[in-house]
This record gives sequence, structure tokens and C-alpha cells, in this order.
Amino acid sequence: MRSHRKARGTLALLVGALILGLWWVGVRKEPAPAAAPTQGASPASPGDGGRAAALQQDKDEYARKALEALRAAGFTDPLTYDPERFLIQIPDAQGQQAQTIFLGNLYEEYRAAPPEQRDKVLQRITVMGRAPGFPISYTSARSSLLPVVRPRAYFSLLEIPDLNNPSPSPRPVEWRPLGEVLAVAIVLDTADAMKYLGQDQFQEWGITFDEALGVAMENLRSQSSEPLISVAPGVCASGWRDSYAVSRMLLDEVVRRCKVRGDPVVFAPQRGLLLITGSEDEDGLLRAAEIAQEAFQAPRPIDGRALRRTPQGWRPFLPSPHGKAWLAMRKLAVYSQARDYADQRDLLRQHHEQLGVDLFVADFVLAEDEQGRIISQAVWVKGVDTLLPRADRIFFMDSELGPEAPPVAVVRWEAVERDMGAQLLPMEGDYPVRYQPQGFPSPEQLARWKKDPSAMGVPLPPP
Repeated sequence: MRSHRKARGTLALLVGALILGLWWVGVRKEPAPAAAPTQGASPASPGDGGRAAALQQDKDEYARKALEALRAAGFTDPLTYDPERFLIQIPDAQGQQAQTIFLGNLYEEYRAAPPEQRDKVLQRITVMGRAPGFPISYTSARSSLLPVVRPRAYFSLLEIPDLNNPSPSPRPVEWRPLGEVLAVAIVLDTADAMKYLGQDQFQEWGITFDEALGVAMENLRSQSSEPLISVAPGVCASGWRDSYAVSRMLLDEVVRRCKVRGDPVVFAPQRGLLLITGSEDEDGLLRAAEIAQEAFQAPRPIDGRALRRTPQGWRPFLPSPHGKAWLAMRKLAVYSQARDYADQRDLLRQHHEQLGVDLFVADFVLAEDEQGRIISQAVWVKGVDTLLPRADRIFFMDSELGPEAPPVAVVRWEAVERDMGAQLLPMEGDYPVRYQPQGFPSPEQLARWKKDPSAMGVPLPPP
């Protein structure tokens, strides 16, 4: 039975790649790779196992060099490399986990550096490894607590169960969602390094996360008196040369320093760059999006999606589809989704392989039309257990029709959710959200979609 399921899964990958390629050839073009930076792997087409394997080998080789650098710097205790989460754990004197070094950003900086500078970049990990040890009293730590804002997926993916430690364990990092797509955590910041704090540390100190966040916010406020920088009419940028520029979106008084038209809108493309403009300023939104796109391509990106301040807090924001800023902001938003889904896909596939679970983790595939408009797509294959991303367009394919058969339908997500929502089971705890489809559209449902022009394809505003 397992070999039969694996054969179907392989067929699904091959059919998906073939159909998507045939569908767009001659009328679509792929987005430029530079416009879609990632924390880990780049968004790939279904069946791109060879490139994923090569990337994993490269990441493993970087981890080997990182371990050698740590040992050469005097770290004599056993160091543990976790390839699934792409991190290194450093034990304390009692052999318990004392420090976790997340390798994703360090690896991206290493890859981006010229060959002659890579050894210097590699040595940064030894500084991170010397983050303050524990135990440390809350009284001593209090003045060094600061809030950090990172992609929500960055923390969410850390919580995929650890196969080497099946027993439940506290979150490695305690965090809270921010604006749906970001997250806020707390670090202990010293002159040499910053250490993310987990649930067990707050329990040891006898305080809650929210109490610690209040202290961290006050510490950040005391370091945030400098004015913002005007980079264009109606657009302000952070001027702080530290790792907490984006964190200052948490401080209302900082956001209010930028005089804008409409509600404040922020971009957080890099940890060292916060951009602020107004929801009713098309020129400001466009200029901020252009700056954010360039920053988002550099190592250590945060997120390209714009957030608007509402009475309910920060929320993802796109302006009118007919405005001049829509296209640039839509690209940033979709590329950010693609980055998150690609990282999640790689971890889930690794996880399922180690568990022996045959579950097809569908790709979030991007295509760009001649007007530069981006469309996201995913494949739902009949008879194949799948984890499906939320995409603009779903390709329904029946593998029994053969590898050269076209999709039996290509349907907008809104129509799929409207007509088959009961058969889309959201996977609890997954971010970005994925669904496990149950069954396949009936012939009657397929026929109804084909008669409904609004269900087929993805209507987009004129360029």
C-alpha cells in the first residue's frame, strides 16, 4: 500500500510540474529570482526535488563549517545540529540546552558574501554562541530585555515537533502574532549577542510574557528619541543603526512622528529598516514599496507585506487595485507568502520523510503575466493525500487521465472555498495556513464551475 501511495505522489509531482509549465508557456513569464528572497529555499515548482536536495546539502555543509568554527573558538561541550530546523544547540555545564543558534539568516549572509569574506562572516557565529549564559536573575536581566519583530513563520516553523525528542517541551522561543504576518518575541541583549527567551525562562523568573514585554517596550522607548528620516514626501524611515528599527512599530509615539495622509502604514522589509507612510497617499505608498522591495532582497529580510494601523491593531494592507501602488505592493505581499510557504514546505517534507508519512506538500507556485501581475497557484490531484496552500488559483488534476492531460478545472480560491469549504480541513497550528482536501470535486461540481465565468481563472484589475 505504501509503495502504491508513493507512486501516486510521484505522479502528482510530475503531472503538476508538466501541467503548470504547459499552461503558462508562451503567455506567462516567471518572476525574476531576485524579487523573491527567502529565509531558506526559494519557491520552486512541483517536483523540484533535485534543487531542494542540493540546497539541503549546501546548508548541511555550512552547518559543518559553523560547528568547526565554534569548536575552534573553544566550545568544547557536545554541540547538536538539527538539520530539520536548521539550528545548533549549545548545552550548559549540566548538559542541558542553554543556547540555540538559528542558522537561517547567518547562512543567507554567508551565501551573499564574496568568497574572500566568507570566513569573516562565518566567525560571527562564535559571538552568538557566547550569548549570556543562564541562570541569570530577573533583576540582572531586566534592563537588557528588548522586543524583536520577526516573520511569524520564523517562529511557527520552530514548533514542528522534534523527532529526536518526542516528549512535549516548552516553546524554544515565546512569541505572539503581530499584524497576522509578523510576530514579536523578547531577547536578552548584551554587548556581544542577543538570546531569545522561551517559556521556561519566564517561568523561572516568575513573570509572564506580557509583563516581560512591557519592560522590554520601556527599554526600547528609552532608546527611541531620535527623529525619523524623511526619504520622500509623506514617507519616513527609521534612523536607528541597531537591530530594533522594525520593533519600533510597537511604539505609537514613534509611528506618530511621521505625518501621513490617512491611517499609518508600515513596511518592515529588514530588521534595520522601518518605513512609514499613509493609507491615502498613493505616491507615498509606491515610493515606500519601491524602497521595501530593494531592502527585501538583501540578507536577513523580515517581510514585504504592508501593515495598516486600525482600531484592532496592525493588519495586512493593500490599496485600491486601480491605484498606482497596488502592483508593487501586491508583488511584495505574494513574494513574502512564497518565501513562507517554501520554507514550510521544505520542513514538512523533511518531517514527513523521517516519519515515513506519504503526504504531498503542494507548492505555492508563482507566475507573472505580461503586465507584471503576479498569480499564485497550487495543485489538487485526485486520489493523492495533500497539504494545500491557499493560492489564487487551484489546478484540479486527475492523474488517471495520464501525464499529458490538462487540468480538469482551474478555479479561483474564493470559488473553491465557497463550494468545497467543508472538504478543506485547515491544519491546526500551521502557519502559513494549509488545508488537507477531502475527496475531489464531483463531475457535477466541475460542470458548474465551467458554466460560471466568475469561478474560472483569476480576475485581476487592469494594469
